[in-house]
Amino acid sequence: MALDTGRRVGFEALLRLKRPDGSVLGPASFAAALDDPTLSRRIGSHVLQNAVAQAQAWETAGIDFGHIAVNVSSSQFIAFPGSPCRVDEILGVTRSAGLLPRHIQIEVTEGVMLSEQGGDTGTQLEALRTAGFIVAFDDFGTGFASLVHLKEFAYDQIKIDAAFVRAMTGSTADHAIVKAIVDMAKAMGKQVVAEGVETMAERQALQELGCPYGQGFLFGRPVDASVMRFFPECKLGKNKAASTRI
Repeated sequence: MALDTGRRVGFEALLRLKRPDGSVLGPASFAAALDDPTLSRRIGSHVLQNAVAQAQAWETAGIDFGHIAVNVSSSQFIAFPGSPCRVDEILGVTRSAGLLPRHIQIEVTEGVMLSEQGGDTGTQLEALRTAGFIVAFDDFGTGFASLVHLKEFAYDQIKIDAAFVRAMTGSTADHAIVKAIVDMAKAMGKQVVAEGVETMAERQALQELGCPYGQGFLFGRPVDASVMRFFPECKLGKNKAASTRI
């Protein structure tokens, strides 16, 4: 969401598991599955294909949805014999759907960038950027990346972790951290998005710091993609797009 105008600029697709009793498990409940390279690759392909199919459906319907972001784990960058590398898969699926790279955004954590599992992860991310995809540095500030890595990693956007955003209105230290990240991102020519925005006070504080974009429960809870057709502001001609989690 563009914090100054309230314009929606994109979506984030997160995998959820619906159980027979109707209850829903969030991504954290089965995150351990992503540690297995084979299973992780299958999960990643499933999410990518569904996100691309939804983007294609919205594009065909004349809906200006901006982009759909998908999360990619470090194990999904591992090459498997007889299978396309992650970059080729993303390029192939997107092109087959007739979508532009700007329609699909790739989100990775610093754990992905620091991991040695993928070997050439940095090269693959740079290849995606060269092709026109936006690469987002997700959950920034909670891992082990040092400032020098901000110069070395291949990315276009920094997403401030929700923990700092939730605490910033009541903590001078967290407020200073968020300000530093926003200022640093701008100085480096990177886009910046605040995650986990839940209150108007947080939104106002972010705006005052010059943070242009945010996402979180203040703007909408996770919903099925089919519900989004009821949002008239997504229609072409109104120059509106959308930013909430699918």
